[in-house]
Amino acid sequence: MSSEPTPREIENWFPGKWSEVIGNTVLVLKLMDFILNGTCNMMATGIGRTGKTRTLHLGIRSLLCTQRSPNLDPCGQCYACNESVDPKNSHWGGFRALSGSEYEYFAVDCENITKAELEDLKKNSRLYTEKTIVYLDEVAALRRRGLEGTLLKTIDESDATWFATAIKLKREREAKKKGWTVHLSQDILNRFALKVGTSVPHTDDLRLWIEERCLEWNLKIEEPDETIPLMMKRTNKIVGHVIKMLALAASNRNRTLTLQDVRKFNLDALD
Repeated sequence: MSSEPTPREIENWFPGKWSEVIGNTVLVLKLMDFILNGTCNMMATGIGRTGKTRTLHLGIRSLLCTQRSPNLDPCGQCYACNESVDPKNSHWGGFRALSGSEYEYFAVDCENITKAELEDLKKNSRLYTEKTIVYLDEVAALRRRGLEGTLLKTIDESDATWFATAIKLKREREAKKKGWTVHLSQDILNRFALKVGTSVPHTDDLRLWIEERCLEWNLKIEEPDETIPLMMKRTNKIVGHVIKMLALAASNRNRTLTLQDVRKFNLDALD
């Protein structure tokens, strides 16, 4: 990304190293364990914009990278780093040959994949090796689209490791239990030995992260001692919402976020 990224580039930003991840401590540690010690099926869950997808993508890039650092950061230059980020990049079994990685890799966009494509995935011989990673982006979409059942037997029969993300939603008002839930069947939940929730960062850590991103992206915050605490209060420290505010700063004259910008920011439009 350039030294003065556009608002859209900021909105689409992904961390390139572990020190750029904010919050989600348990998820970060588990992904690092996977890189060092081996993997198991895992689902990352959390409310929208808490960083589950960004964090998991970094873990996958590091796992697949052919030149990762001693700190487990992906190099950011190899084929694996540049082609494994977007779940819409569908390799369907050619990834290992193209990248030189020790892993085969399949990325599944659950919002758009067809039943025929899921059936093709099941037939792919590379799914039946332990050195294969399958990433299911927003797996709850398969149930909504009537495709969850197509996936269950494939998971059971394959030797691959399956990673998935699932967004948590507020329960309906008439539900007996209040709070948040994932709209997944027990059948699909049972296929993931490990389920890890997202977490928001500590206030001091988030302030430092905001300052570092502003320095990196050439952004300014007017009256930071008032504006940054208000950013954290209004966003409930949800990092994806903070990033949207920083994108707004990039669209302003002099790339500056004002106290008034934060006061008027329409968080309802992000839900």
